[in-house]
Amino acid sequence: MRAFFAVFSLAAVSLLSCSGDDPAEVAGGGNGGVASGGSGGGSSGFGGTTATTCSTSSDCLSGQFCSVNQTCVPTGSCGADGDCTSPEVCCAGSKKCLATGSCDQDGDCPSAQVCNAQKKCEIGGGCGKSEFKLTQVAPNVMILLDRSGSMEGDAGGDSRWNVAKKAIAQVTTKFDAKLRFGLATYSSCKSGGCSAGSIVVPIADASAAAINTFLSKTIDQGSSNGQGTSGGKIQYLCDSGNPETSTGKSLAALVGEPTLQDTTRTNAIILLTDGGESSECVGSCNGPCGSGKLLAQTPSVKTYVIGLGVNPAAIDAIAAAGGTTKSVPATNQTELDSAFAKVADAVATCEYVLDSAPADPNKIYVYFNDDPTGIPKDGTNGWTYDPVTKKLTFNGSSCAKLKGGTVTDVDVVYGCAGPIVE
Repeated sequence: MRAFFAVFSLAAVSLLSCSGDDPAEVAGGGNGGVASGGSGGGSSGFGGTTATTCSTSSDCLSGQFCSVNQTCVPTGSCGADGDCTSPEVCCAGSKKCLATGSCDQDGDCPSAQVCNAQKKCEIGGGCGKSEFKLTQVAPNVMILLDRSGSMEGDAGGDSRWNVAKKAIAQVTTKFDAKLRFGLATYSSCKSGGCSAGSIVVPIADASAAAINTFLSKTIDQGSSNGQGTSGGKIQYLCDSGNPETSTGKSLAALVGEPTLQDTTRTNAIILLTDGGESSECVGSCNGPCGSGKLLAQTPSVKTYVIGLGVNPAAIDAIAAAGGTTKSVPATNQTELDSAFAKVADAVATCEYVLDSAPADPNKIYVYFNDDPTGIPKDGTNGWTYDPVTKKLTFNGSSCAKLKGGTVTDVDVVYGCAGPIVE
């Protein structure tokens, strides 16, 4: 795939093979081919020469041979695909055996296509010709990370904080081109406890480096204000002596957050916590209340929840209210890496924007891996196009193929059907 999942150019030029002749069509004289003989000798035109019915080449004149369609044709030409050595086919115009994707004259190409200087069929004539630049629309994703003192606890041989740092480093690096990450931590560890969280790295393109640079400066130790130091590192966990798991407040504080208000993109939050919400911090809006408000706003923001060493029953309601059904559990590094990858893959979209709007959206054709079958225009498992935003969206099984890595080439063609064959 051409620089896939970032920005890549898709030449909307369809390079197709010359049309192979079916023996029955040739015998019937289709496309200027060999016609079956009339009365008194059975001959007809073949490129300006005379073709005679035959059983073997001995029935033909010198310089001819008996084609599989039982007509005499000039040596070096063909009457049907069976005269060629596979994978070559018999081209309709030149009557030459040529490799798939090749042509010798315009007559070898499908309707409304021409034979270019490289002897390849391309869109031309009545079809029109366009080249699109296709850019993936990366969703906005805010990671909301629990920094309460309990993150010092064990998670399979390392602290929960260190396991979280490693998992975040992995997912942000892997999905850096597909998702626009930001990082918020909670609480803000202010006097009195139960403060809402704070954004420490704003959502931006290619933000993995900034997020992981911030986290690399922290260690899995607590301090009264979350800003103590030890060995040149920040003791970032909040050990204030007050309740600090302010999940509902922190989610509610993100309602209306400008970086999650982009109407041209999907917007989401990934909450990572190691425990249920502190009862003292609930106030007027608990976790499900906060995620529900985010989902209800315009544009809607879903909340995905990952629980590290916590009973899912304590946090599933947050995910449900946030539009993601239930939390994803983890107890160690491997499980947390997997949980983040699962959620990130779910957030990643299959939306792309064309750099120019086609004159007629009904003349868009889409292909994966040069398969001429094509991807249907279908809101369930194919693609849809929004002429207002110039957004092309893949749905269902088509999106799954893109995410699964089985698609190595995408062709978006305007004008005539047919993938780009290179």
